Amino acid sequence: MVSDTIAQLEHTSQLLLYNLRETHICIDKAWLELEIARSDLRDLMDLSDKLEEDIELKKKRLFL
Repeated sequence: MVSDTIAQLEHTSQLLLYNLRETHICIDKAWLELEIARSDLRDLMDLSDKLEEDIELKKKRLFL
């Protein structure tokens, strides 16, 4: 009976370790995707700023 309980405890411990590793992998992937998304957003914001500057320059040229 005690050996059954110990076996169950060992099995549960192994499952917990496996799930913790899987969770760690998922968190690492999510962090990487977040960093990529942040980088893409910064690039889009820079591009938007440049486009707005170009539009303003074209407006000024039209009215000069």
